[in-house]
Amino acid sequence: MKKSGLLNPDLCYAIARLGHTDTWAVADCGLPIPEHVEIIDLALVFGIPTFEQVLNALKPEVVVEGAVIAEGTPECIREMVDTDVEVVTHEELKAQLAECAFVIRTGETTAYANVIFKSGVAF
Repeated sequence: MKKSGLLNPDLCYAIARLGHTDTWAVADCGLPIPEHVEIIDLALVFGIPTFEQVLNALKPEVVVEGAVIAEGTPECIREMVDTDVEVVTHEELKAQLAECAFVIRTGETTAYANVIFKSGVAF
């Protein structure tokens, strides 16, 4: 059994497969995700887990070199993203999901609480 860090085996596996410049997303529970993109569904009920809880658990595990958010993303979500951010329309963000390695669905109910992250490299 793991001693610390992420416990969800699907999430651990998906993160371990990431390479430099691969993209992945953390999403609210209502974002439409393309059929071919892997969904790691952490949503339990509305609001659990929150976007912030999931992002805080991921930060120590993944190197991030950039992010994409939609124009309508609320300031409370923007403030959680500690990297260079590109702002696009919500339609463009949804289109970019098709290139993501995976999407983590949270229980978040804040509209536009969706961020696509670009993987960095640790060396």
